[in-house]
Amino acid sequence: MAYASRGRTRLYYDELGERGAPPLLMVRGLSRTARHWGSLPDLLAQDFRVLVFDNRGVGRSSVPLPPYSTSSMAEDARAVLDATGVGSAFVFGVSLGGMIAQQLALRHPARVRALALGCTRAGHRAPRVGLGALATLVGALRLPPEEAIARTAPLILSPQYLDEHPEVVQHWQQLVRREPLRRRGVIGQLLAAARHDATDGLASLRCRTLAITGDADRLIPAECSRDLVRRIPGATLAILPGAGHDFPTERPEETARALTQFFLNDG
Repeated sequence: MAYASRGRTRLYYDELGERGAPPLLMVRGLSRTARHWGSLPDLLAQDFRVLVFDNRGVGRSSVPLPPYSTSSMAEDARAVLDATGVGSAFVFGVSLGGMIAQQLALRHPARVRALALGCTRAGHRAPRVGLGALATLVGALRLPPEEAIARTAPLILSPQYLDEHPEVVQHWQQLVRREPLRRRGVIGQLLAAARHDATDGLASLRCRTLAITGDADRLIPAECSRDLVRRIPGATLAILPGAGHDFPTERPEETARALTQFFLNDG
């Protein structure tokens, strides 16, 4: 297993694809690890050198005491780039990972070739997440991890996909049995997402940017992606009809096509 280090924090990472291919850094969301990407990294590894890692607080990475911030977690992502010898990369972040990706692009613009922001938001002045969704997430912290996964799955996956693929929830429960969640890590990540605010900086971004989301997202509504496009100069929007919050799980092939076309088109 490979690790990047930043101070006392160790960050597990993995690589797929050819080392000479264009590098692509993928950043997962709240309480998710590199193992939650499913088939998407393998699909993208046909065209990219794919870097996946566990954010601080989950999986095989360190679980420092909170508070965490998206700015600090962006420095973790930079440390992964440093450890792999990658000067600049395409960056794809989803949900909390999209907030981290925003901060990485703002803090280290030379390290980001182009940016894809999945099912995420700019910050406090963006369209709000529903109070019911927030209550479900916070309430799940009091539950055993496997029960919390089942309780929150309807927020993460579209109803149709959840009905047709109950095995995905079972797989997530298997992952948490193998790599138990630490409550302080999840709380740290949740607080980082709640405190994230990049709204004042996004107008300064100069990298090509794609906002991509599903229109059946119950956690971070598609209007948040439209808001990002309004704030980031030249940004474009891709909507996946019928997809829920975790569209990379529901639509891996479609997601891979959209990312490959965007990143490899110099447009």
